[in-house]
Amino acid sequence: MRPFPLGPLYESQTRVRQEFLDFAEQWQRTREGWRDEPARKFEQEALSDLAPTLTRVAAAMQTFADACRQSDQLLVDPELNDGA
Repeated sequence: MRPFPLGPLYESQTRVRQEFLDFAEQWQRTREGWRDEPARKFEQEALSDLAPTLTRVAAAMQTFADACRQSDQLLVDPELNDGA
């Protein structure tokens, strides 16, 4: 049995992280020149939940990758299961 291909999942995690960092950098540059009430409102309404949401997504992706890796190990050697 072939193991679950985790490479694409790890690549996705890296890409999500890098894209967010790139976005945050761009937003900081935009924010330097956009200092009015619409900017504040946009940041509050559209961006304030973005970082925490992406943190939860990254954690869920890691949990999924860990579960896939553990499942692959158990398929290769079922005796690794400690009864949990």
